[in-house]
Amino acid sequence: MSIFKTDILVLGSGVAGLSIAIKTAAALPEKSILVATKAHESESNTKYAQGGIAAVWDKLDSFEDHIKDTMVAGDYMSKPKVVKMVIEKAPDCMKQLIS
Repeated sequence: MSIFKTDILVLGSGVAGLSIAIKTAAALPEKSILVATKAHESESNTKYAQGGIAAVWDKLDSFEDHIKDTMVAGDYMSKPKVVKMVIEKAPDCMKQLIS
């Protein structure tokens, strides 16, 4: 067993884990950050996301269509306020990921 000392531990090397590690490193450059993964660093649920990332990206698309599609895909069990918030923030999140 290996022992590592770190200020911040991020579990997972997918989009979420790496995004928070990058943002944390920028905000707290004096802190050490360790990203831990259960397998190879390229193994993550993000790698296997069949549908990719859905976001309103052009004028022919709409938040309303994405909200409706998401509610249908979730068998209307998703919380509408959360779905709306996630869909409306998705384009800005995509821009952050791209940059």
